[in-house]
Amino acid sequence: MERLTLRLAAPLHAIFVHFSIALTSASVALDAAAALLDQRMLAEAGWWTLIATTTIAVGTIATGITSRLRLPMEEGPARAYLRSHMALGPILFGLLLAMTIWRATLWERGEVTPWPYLASGGGLLCVLIVQGYLGGELVYRFGANVRSGFRRLPSEPQPTNPSLYRKPA
Repeated sequence: MERLTLRLAAPLHAIFVHFSIALTSASVALDAAAALLDQRMLAEAGWWTLIATTTIAVGTIATGITSRLRLPMEEGPARAYLRSHMALGPILFGLLLAMTIWRATLWERGEVTPWPYLASGGGLLCVLIVQGYLGGELVYRFGANVRSGFRRLPSEPQPTNPSLYRKPA
């Protein structure tokens, strides 16, 4: 029996990643703006975007693991970036969960976000930036999860590793 494989035009991990980055950044920015401007509605928006990013982060991790399992990668610099990216992922998710739990306790009590929370959010964003950098290097420097899905253009120089490209039909 032939196995049915769903083939999408773009890797799902990249789609989830961009939502995670945007929502996490928005949540921290909204909470900071709420504290600076003393606007409760901004704090509420910060809370709900944090809930959204925590939920979407589960999909980001799942699609990242799926992408990794489908990605043939030899030992070398790309593999070192991949190992760092994969090690930092669970740490980032743990920090995001801790921030969500902390924020939930503030929400329950009806308290505004204190400066230590906002500073922790800044730290979370720093870890997110490093994680995004590592993932970006995997894609843009090493072609991870990109090159194998596309044909080589006739005007492109001959690849050093032709197995990275799908054979034209």
